[in-house]
Amino acid sequence: MPLLEAGSLKKALGILAECWPSLRNNSSPAPCQQQVLFPPAAGWQHLRILGYRCLAEHSAGYEFMLKLERPSADLALTVHLELQPQNSYSQVALWLTRLGLSGCQIVQFARQRVPLCQALSCVDLTQACQIPAKTLNDWLARQPMLMAGHFKVLESWQTDNSLHLHCVTTDCMSRACYHWLQQQAIRYQLVYVRLRTNRD
Repeated sequence: MPLLEAGSLKKALGILAECWPSLRNNSSPAPCQQQVLFPPAAGWQHLRILGYRCLAEHSAGYEFMLKLERPSADLALTVHLELQPQNSYSQVALWLTRLGLSGCQIVQFARQRVPLCQALSCVDLTQACQIPAKTLNDWLARQPMLMAGHFKVLESWQTDNSLHLHCVTTDCMSRACYHWLQQQAIRYQLVYVRLRTNRD
């Protein structure tokens, strides 16, 4: 599809609007990009945020408590948290999730680099026409991802159904991810995380 190669988000969004009905009604499973970008074998887990609390914000960094649903396997002492920002918890994000897409892409829109979901929220996705789901998936796979945040874990403990992490930011990118987390945590969103222990 030449329009996807042109780099014009306006044209790409038009294609997305066209493909919405066929994707919505397509009973065959779409390619699962999450398994490629976040393989469980590499330590990635898809966990729900159960709680969040800011403890301190100062020039040296931000300190916070994060409560996640308990991972499937028990962990030794966690010392590092890697968290991948995703698109906002919205109808478009849910649509992307149903398609098996990661929701981590950033695109050029209105002269800014924004999460794909933010750009798509300005578009009517209910128009007619057809496009293969794989074409959309291939285009999204070529878009850059939002940067993952890396946090130092000062303290961690598990209860019957949750994992508690006392974290601090480590650099400017983790601070950007922290602000994203502030906005998303109240929505009990599922996030991709990778937890490293003192044995790793």
